[in-house]
Amino acid sequence: MDRVWGRGLNLSQPIGRKLVLVVPEWKVSVGQNIDSNHREIAISSKQSKKYDVEAVRASFPPEKAWGEMQGDLFCYLLYRPISFWVTPWLLNLRVPVMGVTLGAFCVAVAMVTIAALGGGLAWAGVAILGFVYHVLDCVDGNMARTLDQSSRLGAILDGTVDMIFWCLLLLSLGLLVNHSGSAIFGPHGVSVSLGLCVLLLLNRQTRDNFAVQNAMQTYFKAERPESIPVTDWLMMILTGLEFVYVFVIAVAGALGVLDWALVGIGIYVAAICVGALWMTFSKAAELDSTTSSSGPH
Repeated sequence: MDRVWGRGLNLSQPIGRKLVLVVPEWKVSVGQNIDSNHREIAISSKQSKKYDVEAVRASFPPEKAWGEMQGDLFCYLLYRPISFWVTPWLLNLRVPVMGVTLGAFCVAVAMVTIAALGGGLAWAGVAILGFVYHVLDCVDGNMARTLDQSSRLGAILDGTVDMIFWCLLLLSLGLLVNHSGSAIFGPHGVSVSLGLCVLLLLNRQTRDNFAVQNAMQTYFKAERPESIPVTDWLMMILTGLEFVYVFVIAVAGALGVLDWALVGIGIYVAAICVGALWMTFSKAAELDSTTSSSGPH
């Protein structure tokens, strides 16, 4: 339980699951009940609660699961289930949510550092750390929901770290290709990977701008239908393939064909970028057309 220091401290009765301390002259409040003379400090019983896998799973609502299925299918199928087992361990160790997010950032930096240093098994280090990052990226969200500590700052930081990771993963692949002595790209593996980073950022920025301006997603459905059409399954599989990059790097590294991994991922990134931009602009034009036709004549 946290210690609270101050003058004129009076202890009141427990309210619900929170112990409320009334401080006449000042306040520090987790849950606030304010009058003109008193300030309260609410210390939640969650401080000493033990968490298990079921509690973490319960914090992942169906609408969140559906959203992840649509955009990040392989994350939903692979990394999310693993994260449900890791999260209680970190919660019970009292690791802060922000600490996990920053830890994931450190993993991403370590990943590209290993790629830059090179070596015969650098590809394995990149693949393993990429896998660890994906799990941690799920864990911090699990922790925030379980603790009911979701915040705008946390969401922005998580999104920023996520974009840094994807760019560093592509850069790592380019560095690995350069170190391997590619017959396809020569010494230009990094240049190609940086070009892919530009396409990735362009795609994300355009999609996010559309979502902010229209309060809706370009091609995702808000509610899960009773029966998911085959075309939707194909779209979900296609858009979620970026989460298997680490496996592609692992297999290609073991086979000594990292340059072909860069070719395949490059084609995929370019195709997704073009397709996403086309769908976003088409949806925007459709909304403009609908607005114009429903307006006054």
